[in-house]
Amino acid sequence: MLADLARAFLGAIAAGVLPGYFWAGFLRPAGGLGERLAWSAALSMASVPVLAVAQARAFGTGVTLWVAIVSVVVVFGSGALALRLRGAPAGRPGQPASPRGESGGSPAPVLPRPPAISDPRTLALLVVAFGLALAAALGLPSPWWLLIVVLAALVLAGPLAVTGTECGWQPAAVLREPVLAIVLALTAVRAYAGPIRHDWPYLRGSDQFSHAVMAEQMLAHGSYTTYLIYPPGFSALTAVICRLSGLTPLALFPVLAPALLVLTTLAAYALATRLWGWEYGLVAAALSGLVLRGPYASFAEGRYPDLTAAYFLLVMLVAALITLYGSPSVRSALLVAVVGASVVLYHSVATLYLVLLLAAVAIVGLPYLLLHRRRGTARGQRPAHVPQEQRAGVPGDGRAWVPGAGRAWVPGAGRAAVPADGRAGVPEAGRAGVPEAGRAGVPGEVPAKRRAEVRQEQRADGRAQARRLARSLTLALAGLGALSVAYAAYTYLLGKSGAGTSATSTAVSIAVGSQPVLSAANVLSALSSSVVWLGVFGLAALAAGIRYLRRPGQVLATVTLVLWCGLMYAGSRTAADGFPQRFERDLGGPLSVLGALGAGLILQSLVRWRVPRRTVAVLAALAASAVVAISGLQAIRAVVAEGHAVHTDILDPQVAAAGAWLGRHDTGGTIISTPGMNSGITNRAVLAMGGYTGLQSYSAFRIAHPRSLPTAGRAPLLESQQVLLHPGSCRSAGIFASQDVRYVVLYRFTRAADLAGFRTDPARYRRVFENPSVVIYVPSRAPAVACPAAH
Repeated sequence: MLADLARAFLGAIAAGVLPGYFWAGFLRPAGGLGERLAWSAALSMASVPVLAVAQARAFGTGVTLWVAIVSVVVVFGSGALALRLRGAPAGRPGQPASPRGESGGSPAPVLPRPPAISDPRTLALLVVAFGLALAAALGLPSPWWLLIVVLAALVLAGPLAVTGTECGWQPAAVLREPVLAIVLALTAVRAYAGPIRHDWPYLRGSDQFSHAVMAEQMLAHGSYTTYLIYPPGFSALTAVICRLSGLTPLALFPVLAPALLVLTTLAAYALATRLWGWEYGLVAAALSGLVLRGPYASFAEGRYPDLTAAYFLLVMLVAALITLYGSPSVRSALLVAVVGASVVLYHSVATLYLVLLLAAVAIVGLPYLLLHRRRGTARGQRPAHVPQEQRAGVPGDGRAWVPGAGRAWVPGAGRAAVPADGRAGVPEAGRAGVPEAGRAGVPGEVPAKRRAEVRQEQRADGRAQARRLARSLTLALAGLGALSVAYAAYTYLLGKSGAGTSATSTAVSIAVGSQPVLSAANVLSALSSSVVWLGVFGLAALAAGIRYLRRPGQVLATVTLVLWCGLMYAGSRTAADGFPQRFERDLGGPLSVLGALGAGLILQSLVRWRVPRRTVAVLAALAASAVVAISGLQAIRAVVAEGHAVHTDILDPQVAAAGAWLGRHDTGGTIISTPGMNSGITNRAVLAMGGYTGLQSYSAFRIAHPRSLPTAGRAPLLESQQVLLHPGSCRSAGIFASQDVRYVVLYRFTRAADLAGFRTDPARYRRVFENPSVVIYVPSRAPAVACPAAH
């Protein structure tokens, strides 16, 4: 297994990480290594499968080794050429690199750094809320009204927290890369501990076998139209990695699938870093990788495309939108289009998330920019944050809110002299008309005439910013829409079999309203209560702070995060979307990022012990201790729980032996097997191990109430059921001939088949394999004597 692990990692890096490395440098401003690798992986996963599928379709082959190599080389080489010819993108006009330790000339975060919490009442609310949350996590009685108290305290504390005026504690920049490496390593330990100790050479999760079947068909034929209607992105990427590593899909998943959780952690880091800075990125990575449960539940069920799309690609799309808001350009628009459309290429439910989010952004964002463009931006409100460009001229280090005493730096009407967007449009030498001495902290009166001139500059600059951002956002949404339509058309129209269109509409109709909505409190156990409560606090603080923002890009960044979280929660509370439980599980994506803001607000409030501020210091220490305690407790519990052996959704060795026998004796055609094998394993495992695509079989209840159907609909399911329940019938004999059935695979401990009927008719069913759990028969294709000639 260790040799397979090394080969799988090399193949995954070659196909899923490195190809987009130069494109990452070309399409967005430079960042640290962690961000660069996250963007490189996102662009690789968005482009390599597309080229592989296009070549396979054009040449009429499967994903061969040459197809895989060409796909990787074209993406890698074209990115290197583009970066060489046109260079890396510049940051926002007039924007310097962030002075806060981002390596490689990283641009400043889009949103200003939040302040430390200096109000003892706010800290007291947080102590009460997280103290109660910790008590509930420790198992103490927690009635429903207690949850209401915690929620109310956090919602009230959020708006109060953003009224602070002091800079908080900040870690040294040298810690950035080492701490990120530690978090990613611990995430890998959490992901691999259970599979290595208890699963190998198999892996937990029954859905992996469907993805294995599709990847095998992609390797052989370049499509899987006879199996399922399903986006081809993940299967195509798996096929490319299989070709480069020399492993089969069923050998690849046990050693590589846990690494997807490291990738989702990296996405949370990249998004939070782009929003508030690398310190918040590290907190988001820790919450996502070490505390959050949602992505691990998807992994444990083998839902790899869902995990990849909802927790990686969609998160990176939001990061791409934030990049566009901060630096609107054609390149950032292209980044949004390519990364966003890849969600459609990977999973249909995540596509629903994408459509809802982008529709909300378009409906809210574009009219806002139009209004902002017409009205300008000067309103004379006080700035909540020190602009990035002005940090060099702000006493202290200028990283956060203007300190209380500092409000007199630009006195009286001088507030209006601060640029409305807080960033640009004011001459460098004397931004607000404040003399050099004034910028050093010496108050100075600003003439009324100069204030009027500055307001005019602000209005003109605000209109230019809104116009530039509106153009880039419109271009991005148009490009994303065009690519998404193309991918969807290939998946649901061009990639169909004979009944593809009707099967697609049927799949949509049967999904709506078919999944129950769980209780509102279930989200605490589904995601982890610490992530939920920190996310609620962060969301309240973010929404309340929007009134202090000046740049239209900052406002849109905040609105996008609020809409993303709100839409995901709303989707979890209604059965109309068909997937409320999936919405609830994937709500962890936005909550882990917002939780980083909540945790960062508390942790950076750990001020020095000073006599006038001892109460604040004590309360901040108590709040921070409660947050660290509940997060650490749940992280330890998660590692312990996921390191245990699983007894469902993993192959039984005897079922695996039967599947291996089928693989060695594959003579083409199809097989029929019982719907379930050992606990949690369906007949798709037998199909995957034997190298077949059909016939699928469902239980009687699932046939009557399906959540999904094969491409051909219910017909093959009913034929499988007919053979299993009535092996001696003339209709079964006809099915063997019409469907070219080579083997019948029966699990001994099932009621879904007439086991005695097969056993007592050796003339029609010749036994070729048997172990204590599984028996395999070769059916006779000759019709029974009593059957009409038509059969």
